[in-house]
Amino acid sequence: MAATEPEKKWYYGNCHCAAVKFKVRLPALDEHEVTVCNCSICARNGYMLVYPPREDVEYLRGEDTLKAYYWGSKKAEHRFCPACGSSVSIDPHGAFGTNFVAMNVRMFQEVELDKLKIKTVNGKEVIGEPYNPE
Repeated sequence: MAATEPEKKWYYGNCHCAAVKFKVRLPALDEHEVTVCNCSICARNGYMLVYPPREDVEYLRGEDTLKAYYWGSKKAEHRFCPACGSSVSIDPHGAFGTNFVAMNVRMFQEVELDKLKIKTVNGKEVIGEPYNPE
């Protein structure tokens, strides 16, 4: 017997100034793992990430205004609001065989962060050499 997919619901989110608004379809966040990574970019941006399939992410406004930052392998696009600086998402654009967009749960509305199921990832070890911008 095949396992059934968990029911998904829409979560709405926005950057701090609300120039960027979006919705994301996910299983209930109180039962879904949220990733916190200790690599340099995730730690500095305070990312708390979920990985919905690309088709479950819909921007309601402001997607065309998002700015991008690339580092390391330059395969993943870290997207942020140019007005308030909020880190909204990471888009790997299919790199590594992916079909997801990493969305920052800190941008979601009405989510109690202290009640999330956190999965800690040692990105420092995975990435290897520490990032040194000099």
